[in-house]
Parts: sequence; C-alpha cells; structure tokens
Amino acid sequence: MNKISKEWFVEVPWGNISLVSWGNPSGVPALLVHGGQDSAATFISILEHLPDKYYYVAVDLPGHGKSDPLPLGVMITRCHFLASVDYAIKHLKWKHFIYIGHSMGCEKGLFYNAIYPNRITKFVFFDPIPSFQRLQINDIKEYYHLYYKEFYDNYAKYMHDDRVYSRRQALDAVMKARGLTEHQAEVVLSRNLKKIGEDKYKLAWDRRLKFPAPQNYPLEYYCELFSTKIPILMISASQLYPGYAKGRDAALKLVKHMKEYSPVFFEATVEGGHDVHLTSPEAVAALVVPFLNKNLNCKL
Repeated sequence: MNKISKEWFVEVPWGNISLVSWGNPSGVPALLVHGGQDSAATFISILEHLPDKYYYVAVDLPGHGKSDPLPLGVMITRCHFLASVDYAIKHLKWKHFIYIGHSMGCEKGLFYNAIYPNRITKFVFFDPIPSFQRLQINDIKEYYHLYYKEFYDNYAKYMHDDRVYSRRQALDAVMKARGLTEHQAEVVLSRNLKKIGEDKYKLAWDRRLKFPAPQNYPLEYYCELFSTKIPILMISASQLYPGYAKGRDAALKLVKHMKEYSPVFFEATVEGGHDVHLTSPEAVAALVVPFLNKNLNCKL
C-alpha cells in the first residue's frame, strides 16, 4: 500500500526546514533522520513496508533536500544539525516518540537523548557504525587538516557551488557514488535535484556537507553520553563502508559498551551496502516491524 505523504516547512532562525509525514497522524509518532548528503527521501522505500499505525515524520537536515542551508561563511560541524532536530520536535509538540536514523542521523538521536532524556521510547539505527567511526580523531594534526585546513584552503569552492548537471549525469553520479540502481537513485534525487533550465540541474546538497567536523570528544565521554536504557535495534550492512577506517575500533568499542549497558539491544546484519534500508527495504523492514510492535517492557 502506498502511504500518502504530506510536506510542510518550519521557520527557523536561518530559514526553513522541510518536514515530510506518512501514515496516521493519530498514530504513535516516529521521527526519521537521514545521514550526511542525503534527505528524507532515503526512507521512502522502507516506509512502504512499515505498519500504517505509526505516524512517521522525516526531517531534511539543513542544506539537504528541501531545507535551507546554514548561513554561508561558517564551517559546518556535525553538531550543527542537532538544532534542526530540536526545532522539528518542538514544532511537532511530541512528548515521546520513536527515533529512526540512518548513518549520521543515528548519532543525532543519541545526542538528542543525552540532552532531553526520557523523550525517545525506542531507537532504530540503520548502519550507524560508519558514522560512529568519525566521532573521534585522536591525531589533532590530522583532525585539523582533514576538516579546517581543507575548508579554509578551499573556501571559495565550498561557499559557491556552480556545478550543473543533466538529469542523466546526476543519476549516474549518485548511482556510482552510492552503488544504487537507477530507480533507487531516482528516489534519492527526488528531493535533492533543483531544475534551473532545460535538462539543467543543480544538486540541493550544500557543498560544505562533504566535511562536517565531528565534536572529537574522548571515547570514554561518548560511552557515558550514549549509554541508555532505551531499547535499541541496530541493523548493519554486510558490506563495510570505509569512511574513516582509523576510527572503526573505537566505534566498535562504543557499540559494545552501549550493548552492555542497554537491557534491550538487538542487532542484525543485512546483505548490502551502507544504504541497505533503501536497497533491501523488505529485509530491513522484516527486522524493524517486530521491534516496533514489541512491548517496551519485553526482552527481545
């Protein structure tokens, strides 16, 4: 069954953020937050396989999809995106809700929970480890060069993106970069392509999104910050996404700590790449649906 969607915009200090909803507005609320250089469109395929009794609302983070970018001039950090999650929840006036995230969207939920405990009732994470790998870079020289030096040495490039694509070029670029079929790339671009002329398009993604700097706190701090009794379902992709490979050991230690702390932590692996929720929605939904419907007080 095709779920009917609704889209609207919420005014924030730097412009507007876009929200998209599916399902029953009277149902149990669930917030969906995408990862970097993506949009709410990443959830379209899997939503067709999730129960209608929930009310799903996805947010386009700043500079993604149809949301306005953060003001030009500033170096973007990963923490900046947390504000839009906060604004979305305040707009929706939700007291309690389920949180579903992909990649960087997963860490945003954990940070939100640290700031506003006991609001999120369940976590569903799609391939979060590649994002966790970038939480900490021990070598401060490497950290500076990867983010701040790269940004300021190429400041003009990141402030003004004059790249123009034909629709075919845009599709091919997304298919190659993310290992998607043409149909899947169409879904991704449905919220990320701006037409500026006859077969002339610009990508909606803010170019600064390529290198948003992490907070770079110590691993022990993340372990304490992200420890929660909230039930967690973590679905990983079988194909390892390289990302920041040096951070993988720390990311696995973080997940191990979270698993040991949480009384309900269910993890599974699904065949596919980093966008496994998009490329294999039926297989991922088969794990998500029982978790969503499970009584919170029940041990999985």
